[in-house]
Amino acid sequence: MAKKRTTSRKPARAKKARLIPRPKPKGDSSRLDTKPLQDHIRKRIKEIEGKATEARQDDNGTLERLKIALETLEDICEPTMTIPI
Repeated sequence: MAKKRTTSRKPARAKKARLIPRPKPKGDSSRLDTKPLQDHIRKRIKEIEGKATEARQDDNGTLERLKIALETLEDICEPTMTIPI
């Protein structure tokens, strides 16, 4: 009679997870779109100007810095709203 083989006590090898396909980037990846940033700065300026009754000194400084930042971005980016990277 043939001897019965014993089974291996090693744990089974884990199955490899399938690679999840990454979505391709939209637009030109060599350019940075600044339109969302400019929209955010404009929104913050309106929020601070809306608090005109409670205008504190540091809010005025922040308001001026935001206006300068927005002007600088517009000077650099107009008309395309993108910056080459």
